[in-house]
Amino acid sequence: ARGVTLPAREPFFSPEIQRELEALRLPRSIHLNYLKPLKRTPTHGVPAADLQLRSYSVRNLEFFADFALRAAYYLNLPAKGPVPLPKITERWTVPRSNFVHKKSQENFERITLRRLIQIQDGHPEVVQIWLGFLQKYAYYGVGMKANVWEYSSLDVSKEMDEQAEKAKASIDERLKLFGRRSDRINDADVDGMIHDNIFKGASGSLAPMGTYGKSN
Repeated sequence: ARGVTLPAREPFFSPEIQRELEALRLPRSIHLNYLKPLKRTPTHGVPAADLQLRSYSVRNLEFFADFALRAAYYLNLPAKGPVPLPKITERWTVPRSNFVHKKSQENFERITLRRLIQIQDGHPEVVQIWLGFLQKYAYYGVGMKANVWEYSSLDVSKEMDEQAEKAKASIDERLKLFGRRSDRINDADVDGMIHDNIFKGASGSLAPMGTYGKSN
């Protein structure tokens, strides 16, 4: 009601302690959350990856773009952005009801917001770690699309042959688990295991009242 003054809430701490708390400096890790993300300076400016973020909510989009820039800084990746991209506007007109006569219609609109972050002078493995980190801690309502560039020497065929040999070694290890194996246990091995003293002891047949080899 007008003219009614609510009683003031008493402070939890004394005035002296309150002034000391206000004079304390926040830790650097906490204080950086209130500032713009730090960025590394590129050396050559060679693009390594383009990350496009999409969302219907500008709040979620700006939050995750800030998170991506901070992650790139701590991985020593020079990043540029976030650069606002043109919005994607989609509209649909549908009947308001499922009646056979279309008397009234209803319009729906969806606006997709986008931001672009570019990584420059980044090592391919570090860029993959950065993208994997963002994918692991992805924020809800934010989609990601990445274009990655990798640079190699002119002798591409030799590098492909070396990669094929490495892949063949790992594939051969997995193929050993399929099909009939030459080192599998046969019937003679099973019979020997059954009559082995260790197996008899584990099954209790060597006990005084053991029933191994007895018939009713």
